[in-house]
Amino acid sequence: MKAYSRKDGHSSTAAAAYRAGVCIEDALTGEVHDYTKRHGVAFSALCLPGDQTAERADFWNQVETHHKRGDAVTCREVVVALPAELDGDARQDLAHAFAKHLANTYGIAADLAIHEPSAGGDNRNHHAHILLSACAVSPEGTLGKKAEALDPIACKRAKRPTLADTQREHWAGMVNTALAQAGIAERVDHRRLVEQKAEAAQHGDFGAVAQLDRTPTKHEGKAVTQARRRGERLPRAKRNDRARTASERRFNQHTRRFEDLKAKAAAEGRLQQVDEQALHARALLERRKEGVQRLRTAAMAQATPNSPTPKAAVQARAKRLAPHKAGASMPRRAAGAAGQQGKGSAAVERAARGKDRVQLENVVVQEAAKQLEELIAEMLARARRALQQPEATPWQRATARTLLETHNAAGEAREAWRRTVEERKQAGETVRRARADRGHYGPPAVDPFSRMRRALGRPTAHDRQALDAAEAVKQAKAAEAKAKADRDAASRQRQQAEASAEKARAQFAEAFGLPVPRFDTKPEQQPEPAPTLTPSVEPTPGHARERPRPRMR
Repeated sequence: MKAYSRKDGHSSTAAAAYRAGVCIEDALTGEVHDYTKRHGVAFSALCLPGDQTAERADFWNQVETHHKRGDAVTCREVVVALPAELDGDARQDLAHAFAKHLANTYGIAADLAIHEPSAGGDNRNHHAHILLSACAVSPEGTLGKKAEALDPIACKRAKRPTLADTQREHWAGMVNTALAQAGIAERVDHRRLVEQKAEAAQHGDFGAVAQLDRTPTKHEGKAVTQARRRGERLPRAKRNDRARTASERRFNQHTRRFEDLKAKAAAEGRLQQVDEQALHARALLERRKEGVQRLRTAAMAQATPNSPTPKAAVQARAKRLAPHKAGASMPRRAAGAAGQQGKGSAAVERAARGKDRVQLENVVVQEAAKQLEELIAEMLARARRALQQPEATPWQRATARTLLETHNAAGEAREAWRRTVEERKQAGETVRRARADRGHYGPPAVDPFSRMRRALGRPTAHDRQALDAAEAVKQAKAAEAKAKADRDAASRQRQQAEASAEKARAQFAEAFGLPVPRFDTKPEQQPEPAPTLTPSVEPTPGHARERPRPRMR
């Protein structure tokens, strides 16, 4: 939401003309706002309560005349992103319905303008500007008092939710309903990333948890976007880039940890079928608070062995800290013990809480790895049986054969990628050792005798050793560059092999009428897709359903 005030030089007539791409003359100032040459306005409509409408220029001139103060807020704006997956008519119906909803809910005027993506920008950037009158409007177009429900300051003073608090959820519901009616699997979520991640963890969808474990970015706006196109990066753009890089690094860490745990479990023969993995993970999360308290008690008992009643000390500390709640801005008070003993108790307590979180995460990820391996093994066993059954159709045999081939190819590609990663690491160690040797010998001598010998082509022994060390560094760096190129090529091959294997699994499930295991992938802007931390099963057999693409906030 945005507010347009006269003290900032804004006017509702100029805002309406620009967004709708029309010409409006301001009756108060005589200024003509002509934006008829503006491109990219797909649809515009002025909505009044009761599904009524009015002439745009006359209405907004009436609004300007109605507000007398020199610092008055004449209008407010709501900007919404329209789903690129819908067609133009569906986007228009969706935005128009939302504008009518705002007009009828708050008793105001809502001037809708749908804008298409700009040239040179993101071709998915379909969006709508909804200009709201700051005062109440009757169905006949008569202006009334100030619309208090649109003013966030007035809402805060009255301790009631603002328009953004209530209508963002309503807009998300309208978008998801339109996507479902169009048969599109993608969905939007208006909640914060922390809330979405907590719900995904409660449902056992740890692949979604890994994707949602990222730092939210901030809307960049017109000025920041134009600066990016000029090759400049403003502070907000730099912050968003840092947040995306950190989120990508965190996602890769989740993926690597999952793959390492799965490989370790497979090597130790601990992969087995788990029928109630989601239920078990939920129970672990519910018992987390209990486990933290037990570890805290044990840690404090170890830190203060001479204390006669460690349990009583813990209870007294909990009582003192009772007013403090998680997420509050008030800092946690120090431990009750004095001196170094109190500092040690607090440190052990923090370590115990951290250890419990890591242990819980490892247990949950191990359970997810077990279910993933079991689902893949079940499909492979079914494919082998299908090749031996005479009643299998040619299509089923072909999908089974493709599944086995792509699975083996994906395994070989992963092994080749791991070898190249190890070779890249060894090449880096070789470069570091070569540089250390070159530093040991140092540069060639600069005394007159040594310079004369080098000029005659007869360098000293020290010079020969220094030159050999420099050549060794050069060769080691070339080998490192080659190892890095091999690793990148192996990574691309592994990505293609895993994509082929996932596509083969979907075709195999469709051919045999089986539920399709859902494998989450990384967002499109990340360079290296990776499998999800845990699969889930679609409820309807016989239909392969694509995993919704993650949407960035």
